[in-house]
Formats: sequence, C-alpha cells, structure tokens
Amino acid sequence: MTRTSTSGPNPLAKRRTHRRLMWGLLAGGVGLGLLLREVLGYPLVSEVVYWLGVLGFLAVAFGSSETLFDERDRALEERASKWTLTLLAPILAVTASVGRVLPRVSDHALPDAVWPALYGFVGVYALFAVVYVGLRYRS
Repeated sequence: MTRTSTSGPNPLAKRRTHRRLMWGLLAGGVGLGLLLREVLGYPLVSEVVYWLGVLGFLAVAFGSSETLFDERDRALEERASKWTLTLLAPILAVTASVGRVLPRVSDHALPDAVWPALYGFVGVYALFAVVYVGLRYRS
C-alpha cells in the first residue's frame, strides 16, 4: 500500500473557515453597531461599524477563491424561501381582511403602524412574482 500525502489544507475546512468569517463579520458589524447606537449613544459610528461588517461579508462572499455554497445550500435556501412565503401568505391575507372589515363592524381598528408592514409584505410578494416571471421567460 502506497501512502500519499496531501499538501495544503482540507478544502472543506477552508470553506467552513471562510463561511464562519463571512457570517462573523456580518454578525459582529450588526451586533457592535447596535451596541454602539442603542447602549453607548454613537449613532454615526454605529453606522460605520455596521457597514464595515456588511462590506466585510461581501468581500469574503465574492472575493474568496473557495466555493462557499454548494447544491445542498441552494436547496436549503429554496426550501426556506418557499416555507417563508407559504407561511406569510395566509397571515397577510387574514390580517389585511381583518384590517379592512374590523372598522366597519366594530369600534376597533388595526393600529396605523400595521398598514405599512402589510404593504411591505405585498411588495415582497410583488417582487417575487416579477423575478419569478422574469426567470421563467429567460429559461
């Protein structure tokens, strides 16, 4: 039996290290930014730290020579997206319906802050539909 030696680090270990670095930079930028803004009262510095974390994330994600995400990751993202859209659809439909009907049948109404959130959800679904149709016609 001939032994072979491998020079260089394990590619899976490098991928894992790059992914941890990528997500660590993002989490660190967000966490430290929140701490600086909410606890220490430095809103401008917190924005700089936040964006440094985001840019660090993007630098690792797009600047790495490693393949950071494979088919399994893409399949998980697709399933998560599907479940998110599937779970939010009935919440959006019921909340919007209740919001329209409630003031007509009672003295109560949804708080005004709920409507922009509902329109935001509608925007997400509209964007999904546009991207879906665009990808469908492209393929």
